[in-house]
Amino acid sequence: MRRLAGLLLLVAALRPLPLRAVQLDALDAAREWKLRAVRFRGTRAVRTADLGHVMATKPRPWFAPWRRLPDFDPVAFRTDLERLSRLYRSHGYYHVRIAHDIELPAKGDALTAVVYVDEGLPVHVERVDVALGGTELPAAERTLVLEHLPIVAGRVFTEDAYNRAHVYLRTYYREHGYARVAVEKQAQLDLEHDTATVSYQVESGPPCVFGETHVRGTKAVDPAVVRRELAYDPGDPFRQSRVDRTRTNLLNLSLFHTVRLDEDRSGDSDVTVRVRVTEAPKREVRLGVGYDTEEQVRGLASWRDYDFLGGARQLGFSATASFIHRALTADFLQPHFPGRQNRTRLLLTEQEEEEDTFTLDRSRFSPRLEWQASDQITGYAFYRIEYDLLSGVSSAVKAALPGAAPSQGVLSGFGFGADWNTTDDPLDPTRGWVTGATVEPVGDVLGGDFGFLRLVGEGRVYQRLVGSLLGAARVRVGTADPFPGTQEIPLFERFYAGGIDSVRGYGRRRIGPLVNDQPIGGRSLAAASVEVRHPITEQLGAAVFFDGGQVSRQSYDLPFSRLRYGTGFGMRYRSPVGPLRIDLGFPLEPPDGDQHWQVHVSLGATF
Repeated sequence: MRRLAGLLLLVAALRPLPLRAVQLDALDAAREWKLRAVRFRGTRAVRTADLGHVMATKPRPWFAPWRRLPDFDPVAFRTDLERLSRLYRSHGYYHVRIAHDIELPAKGDALTAVVYVDEGLPVHVERVDVALGGTELPAAERTLVLEHLPIVAGRVFTEDAYNRAHVYLRTYYREHGYARVAVEKQAQLDLEHDTATVSYQVESGPPCVFGETHVRGTKAVDPAVVRRELAYDPGDPFRQSRVDRTRTNLLNLSLFHTVRLDEDRSGDSDVTVRVRVTEAPKREVRLGVGYDTEEQVRGLASWRDYDFLGGARQLGFSATASFIHRALTADFLQPHFPGRQNRTRLLLTEQEEEEDTFTLDRSRFSPRLEWQASDQITGYAFYRIEYDLLSGVSSAVKAALPGAAPSQGVLSGFGFGADWNTTDDPLDPTRGWVTGATVEPVGDVLGGDFGFLRLVGEGRVYQRLVGSLLGAARVRVGTADPFPGTQEIPLFERFYAGGIDSVRGYGRRRIGPLVNDQPIGGRSLAAASVEVRHPITEQLGAAVFFDGGQVSRQSYDLPFSRLRYGTGFGMRYRSPVGPLRIDLGFPLEPPDGDQHWQVHVSLGATF
């Protein structure tokens, strides 16, 4: 009995001292309180992360324990409680009740704010009335519009769906030629029965066409440059997407800080557009330093003129250097040549590449013609002629791949391909997909010392999963087939797998055949990656990944059945100079003598 009593006394002694909970009004305002944590109780309909996002009262991030605890501001916290109520009402919970406790420590000044939420019953949409006035839509089109309305009877009434339906109706009509469309919305809430009746009144206005376009704000830039980027001609049927495309075209010139397109408010069927721009400096100098675990320290220096000799022509020079690659590049871009939807680029490059298997010195000239077939599809054709000087190849590698290590040679190739991009953001996509393919015959009738056919295809897809989880996947395949008269694909044109942008967990090019522990690549490649990403803060995110890849020494032999796999996790940070990646990868079948883990650090998105 005494032992039991002693155990109870010991447990009681080890328990932390109880916290004292008070309300804001009872908090000692003369003390300077620190915030240890914010906790929520009773939340179901709204994610805790969304609640914390609208609050000004934020605790110290868990990933930065070295930071000081933030000050606790009672006035800001009281305002936060009102923000939380408004957030719940915007999600359809109009009966929500928010309460709180301020838990005071027995010692010190670090308090914990506890928010209690009684959500109550939500308001559901009882009926949605849509009156489509003005020009009558065909029956099938009318049905299509109503079926895709974001707000639906029977679901919880949310301000987001209510407002998106308004935007949807207006956008639909404007995309189909009704620039003067007017959409009014109204919602009647019956909180006694927890129902909402929603109505939209649409007046289409007349079918419209683009009229005159006036340009304002140009100084050093010729107004003709702006007019040339218009995605419409006078008399074309009005389309909202043409207006959006014009804005994108102008911003892509890198000649303007801001671009604004306004329409006249006359109500006429001819829509006059006013383009207002604010010019940016037309020349740019960039100096940068980067790092990744393969190339080590990387340096960049560049100069670019975005209006060289007028007409939005571009001329640039750049120098890059790392422990693997060094390059000097000059490039010239001529927009809208030879046609309005084309642009022509000329590239001149002097490059040195030091790999484990070889050292390559390359001089290349490459003209490239691009064709913008649509907002999502880009076609291109290119020619490259280069002089390649190969050194540092061991006799064992030469014996394993006869003809793959010429000391020097001229390569002449003509390629063409296309890219199809449906993503929502070219830099940080969260939905949509990208696919592309390239076909490049080298040599034969094109001349040069090498002859082969090179085929490459790649696809990427992005999809929101549950909550804030984002799924991303990539597949890449390629093959090269030598023409008669060419014994083997040169080492510098072969496919390789493994490393920071391939199969993480493996060293650079460590997947595939090795000769004396040196990678010799293959004629065919198959690689795939799956990544699940989750934001932690606006700048910081986490990811888990699973990669696979392999090369084959045979042409047209995509080795999906023989993939080597790597898996791991990592962090993503949106720095001012670009996304910073840190990945810890584990190879499932590492080559003998290789590490059983790899840390990959780099600047730039994975895919």
